[in-house]
Amino acid sequence: MLDPEEVALNVANGRVLAEEVRSDRDVPPFTNSAMDGYAVRAADTMGASELAPVRLAVLGEIRAGLAPPTTVRPATALRIMTGAVMPEGADAVVRVEDTAERDDQVEVRAAVTAGLSVRRAGTDIRRGDVIATAGRVVTPGLIGVIASVGRRTIACIRRPRVLLLTTGDELRDAGEALGPGQITNTNRYTLRAALDDVGAEVLDVGVARDTRADLVERLRSAQNADLVVSTGGVSMGAYDLVRALIEDREAVDFWQVALRPGKPLLVGSVEGRPLIGLPGNPVSALVGVELFVRPAVLKMQGRTDYERPRLSAITEDRLVNPPHLEQYFRGIAHREGDRILVRLTGDQGSHVLRSMADANCLIVVPQGTSEIAAGEAVAIIPLGPIG
Repeated sequence: MLDPEEVALNVANGRVLAEEVRSDRDVPPFTNSAMDGYAVRAADTMGASELAPVRLAVLGEIRAGLAPPTTVRPATALRIMTGAVMPEGADAVVRVEDTAERDDQVEVRAAVTAGLSVRRAGTDIRRGDVIATAGRVVTPGLIGVIASVGRRTIACIRRPRVLLLTTGDELRDAGEALGPGQITNTNRYTLRAALDDVGAEVLDVGVARDTRADLVERLRSAQNADLVVSTGGVSMGAYDLVRALIEDREAVDFWQVALRPGKPLLVGSVEGRPLIGLPGNPVSALVGVELFVRPAVLKMQGRTDYERPRLSAITEDRLVNPPHLEQYFRGIAHREGDRILVRLTGDQGSHVLRSMADANCLIVVPQGTSEIAAGEAVAIIPLGPIG
């Protein structure tokens, strides 16, 4: 877990608290009206009805943000707005829909009990109450609660700085003209978006060409990062320089994982920082982010929910798998009654990025399973809403 930093409340959404937050005040700070109406003594409304309204003298009006002009005495009322301070003498509010005002008098057409439509001071939060504990994820609702006790900043685990490096002579930026053998560097965009999505501060060092010198130069910036994520250059080809460089430095923790897509994945270190080397194929890279990078980045922020929950679904397609691998098919899941049905997005090639773009889940076929027939149960990892 990383060090804490002070964060402005208006940009703290999604961050993880690094402190216990206590209130130094009551919320609400004063007793106030829960609705527009009339502040009254409940006893004065006894027996009031549509057919037999009770008439009370209106002494004035209380607007939100202003002090009451007077107290409420027997057989009197003060017109009051939502959130306005309850005046002395009043113990209830008659909603405006149950009244009619004329000639400085209000007809009360419904009896009320003491405390009705009144929000007492401290009923939400008491001075000294713990608002949130360290480790809690900041949500919009929690931001509102913290603001209500007067805090403008809070201590949060700082965002991990992730160095992003893509590799390959053949890569060109989006919009650039493509020459023979050249392709658009989609990984630079998809991985940046995936890292942004989990709260990382991305240090994009661009594209390393297929020379060791260029790779070494770009990786010097790793000392400014908490994690290095690269894509490409980790397989067995002559120009898979990322793997060769990390092996030469004897900094490889492991290489290759028994899954599809994404088998040639490397975990090691560079410049004293952890490195996750993803494959270059677009789908393999994104699956690698989901299974390895996303949990790492969330855990560095102090999150405990770094693995997405798995759901059970019924596959509409036959799924075939090499039994020595765990395979992650891209799927489209939807609800049908109390069941979830899932089908493939189409071509499952690791180069077919559209199969990932169209997916709202990954279908998991575990190692040791060679086939799952249509109509059988499978585990899915939701990547988005399932309608």
